[in-house]
This record gives sequence, C-alpha cells and structure tokens, in this order.
Amino acid sequence: MIASLALLVLPQAPVTTQDPNPVASVEHLITKEGIAACVRYLSDDLLEGRGVGTRGDKLARRYLASQMELFGMKPGGLDGTWEQPVSLFGITAKVLIPMTVTGPKGKAVFTAPKDYTAESGHPGANSEWKDADVVFVGYGIDAPEQKWDDYKGVDLKGKVVLVMNNDPSSDPNLFAGPTRLYYGRWSYKFEEAARRGAVGAIVIHTTRSAGYPFQVIQNGHGREDFWLPFKPADATMAVRSWCSEEAARKMAALGGHDLDALRKVAETRAFKPVPLGVRVNLNMSNRVRRIDSANVIGKLEGSDAELKSEAVVVTAHFDHLGIRAPKKGDSIYNGALDNASGCAGMLTLVRACGALKIRPKRTILFTFVTAEESGLLGSLYFARNPTYPRKKIVANYNLDSINIWGATKDIAMVGYGKNSLTGVADKVARRRGRVLIANPDVSLGLFYRSDHFSFARVGIPSAYFKAGSDFYVNKRGKNLVKGAYTRTRYHQPNDEFHDKWDLRGAVEDMRLVLECIIVTANADDAPKWSPGDEFEKLR
Repeated sequence: MIASLALLVLPQAPVTTQDPNPVASVEHLITKEGIAACVRYLSDDLLEGRGVGTRGDKLARRYLASQMELFGMKPGGLDGTWEQPVSLFGITAKVLIPMTVTGPKGKAVFTAPKDYTAESGHPGANSEWKDADVVFVGYGIDAPEQKWDDYKGVDLKGKVVLVMNNDPSSDPNLFAGPTRLYYGRWSYKFEEAARRGAVGAIVIHTTRSAGYPFQVIQNGHGREDFWLPFKPADATMAVRSWCSEEAARKMAALGGHDLDALRKVAETRAFKPVPLGVRVNLNMSNRVRRIDSANVIGKLEGSDAELKSEAVVVTAHFDHLGIRAPKKGDSIYNGALDNASGCAGMLTLVRACGALKIRPKRTILFTFVTAEESGLLGSLYFARNPTYPRKKIVANYNLDSINIWGATKDIAMVGYGKNSLTGVADKVARRRGRVLIANPDVSLGLFYRSDHFSFARVGIPSAYFKAGSDFYVNKRGKNLVKGAYTRTRYHQPNDEFHDKWDLRGAVEDMRLVLECIIVTANADDAPKWSPGDEFEKLR
C-alpha cells in the first residue's frame, strides 16, 4: 500500500500569496515545557480522569477557557461565553438475565465481560432480547457503489445480528484494499442493523480487526454510556454488544455452524445472511440521567474584510474515561496521551496564534470538544449545531494523542490524499525538511475514530496527524515503545504523564501543524475534497 501511495498525485494545495513561512516569528512559543505543563495538570488525579459531566470535566473546561483568554483569544461559544453547552443522556445498563443462547446443539450461558459486553441502545427503563433469532450477516455492509450487499433483503425485525468487524479484504480492488472505510467501523455495524429493524447486534471482536485487545472492549461494560438526545426519527436498538471470538464460535456451533466457514463465505459478494438456528435471551435494566457538559471555544478573528467570515476549526477532545473499576489498585483513567496531550498541543498553538503580529485572513476557532470517548459526541454536536455558519467553515485540523516519543523525520497523516489539506501539509513538511507520509495503520480505520470525522460527515475537509516512525535517534527502540502503547496503556489507568516523555517530536509536529493552519487560513481558495472521495458529495 505504501508503494502505491508513492504514485498518488497529491490534491493541489489552495493558492496563497502569503509569506512562505508565516509562523517564523511565533513558533518558538511552542515548547516542551509548555506542552508538559498542560499535560501534567489535565492528567492529574485531581481531575479524576475527566469523565463527562464530572467535577474533572468542569475543571478541565475552566482551565482551557482561562488559558485561551490568557493567550489573547476571544470567546467563541454561545452568547459571548467560552462554552457551547452540550446536553447528553447517560445510560448505565445492568445485566439482570445474562446472555443465554439455545440451539439444536445445546445451550450456553455467557458471562459479561469475560465473553461479551452489552450496552443499551435506547433510553427506556429496560432493554432485552427475548427468544430473538440470531442471524449471521457477514460484515453487515450495504455498499451499492461496491455492488456489495450483505443483507440481501432479509427481514431482521425483532432479530439479533452477529456481525464481523472491519470490511472485506479478499479483493484489493474493493473497499480501498487494506484501507478501512467507514463500512468497517463497529459504529456503522450498529447503525445499519438499527436502520433495518434489528433489536440488537453483536460485533465479533478480534484484535486484528479492532486494532486493540478485547480488554479495551471489556473496560466499557457496565459503565455509563453517553448519547446526544434521541429524536423520534432516530433508529435505535435494544442492545448493542461485542463478543469474543471464542464466544462467537460457540454461538455458531450451537446452531450446527462453523464460524470460520461462515466468515470465509462472507468475503464474497455471493454471501447471503445465515440464520444460525439459535435464540438469544438477555435482559438489562437501565439507569438514565441527563448530563450537562460543553465544548470550549476560543476565537481568533480573521483580518480580511471578506474572508474573516470563513473559519478554520481546530479541535482536540478534553474528556477521558473518568473513574472505573481499579486495575492494580488504580481506578483513575488519567488519559495523559489520550488526550491531555492533544489539548496541550492545541494550547501551544493558541499561544503562538495570539502572538501573531498579523492575524490570518480567515477566523480560527479553537474548539476543545467533550465526549469524544463516548462516540465523538461533542464534535458531532458542534458539526450539527456550529457556532459559526457551517457553509463558512472551510477546514478542520484535529489533534488527538501527539508524539511523546521523540523527533522524527516523517509525520503521518490519517486520510492522506482525501482532500487538498494533504497538499498543504506536504508542502509545509517539505519546506521544513520533513516527509509527510500516509498513516501506515490504514487497516485500523483511524479516519473514522476521532473528532475530524464529525466534520467530514457534514462535508468539511479535515486532517488528522499522527506521530511518525522515522526517529532520528534509536529508531527501533522508540518504535517498539510506541507500538506497545495500544497494547498496554490505551484506555488504561496507566496512561499517565511521565517526565521521560521525549517531547521534542511534539514540538516539531505542532510547529508544522501551526503552519498548516495559518497557510489554510490565508489561502485564496478554500480546501476541497479529492475528486471521487466518499465525502465530496456532501460539500
């Protein structure tokens, strides 16, 4: 895939007549010390993991607003404030009757969260599957442009689907080859099953298809899940579930089926849904409450009489997982890398922009969003209800988990080639003696897993950078440590700040991002989606 990307013609960067290095006078304000200080505070135990609607949530919001005010921003929220209120539903589900599957080959009772996890998909007092038929639907994808339909018109009303994670990989000419599209995301699986009237969906977890171990899924079981207020037209399901591969194998066997054989057929267009011949029971009670949080927004007004009516939005999520069941005696999920680091990076951008002698032509909105870990809810709310006219928002740059491992020659771009921001970043990287690469983990579907996706969904070109891998020092060792993060620290209590973090790479990356933002804000032409991209039609 990397070899083929080398032949990719980059989308043309917007035309600009500005200074080739418009941030030279302020980029020195982006420092290791500034980043470290912000991460230390936001990931301190005092903030209790910054859970949505908690005391830590409020402390983080106050801190971020005060820092933006200190660095010269103006309030960009509602009614001249720093905040855009975001109301949420919190739903905590408790299993009353565990998942029980009965078929011609016997009966099995599954244990949560050892074998499966379950969350409610609606705000009712109770969620259940009562003798619901289970249908294996392969990847659960309906993609007319790919001539792919896993559902084939099957009636799913009142039924539960068992569905594979990811998208088909047997044909490199389909579904962008190894690059995961939104069809491969678990959220799409749930959404599509709900649209078709299913009362539930069970996503089969494998580490390869998810990109993280089952323990990450298990951490979510029994916790409070957050939702934007439900609308009457919203398609909902009683229960949304994940299960281990072993549990899925046992479930299929109870109906006389071999899971591997089912999955093999599901790699082809010829696949048809397979009723497993088993029935599933599950009953949960729901505790529902209303929660108030907010996005925190600062504004640097543009200097051009006409273009200041347009805006570049920069985002980073400030929430994390809060307090949960302890692991090795620690119950606070501090979220230092994910995403106190992104907030710290953005505050350094704010500081630098506040010191610019000549403001960029377009307005810049620095937006710290809530509830990313709950399904990108804060950014989704902003994208649906922007504080700036949506048609006037020309681009989004997102920061989520910055480089803490050291300086690299390269910097990775998630969604490389999807829009003309790729051309901007490539030009800036080259000028800085660096190399822009496509994110190598294309199979993880990272473009759909952070807040920039909320902007893409409403047609706004967006970009998301990840740490590179071509380290100047101890390349092999640093890549081993970097790679171990997902396995050992991601969404765990030990995602904490350490003085041993090497923030030189973060400094260089943030200076590059700063220049990309300013170039975009000064460009004569607004960014565009690449011809034929999945989001082009939405602009």
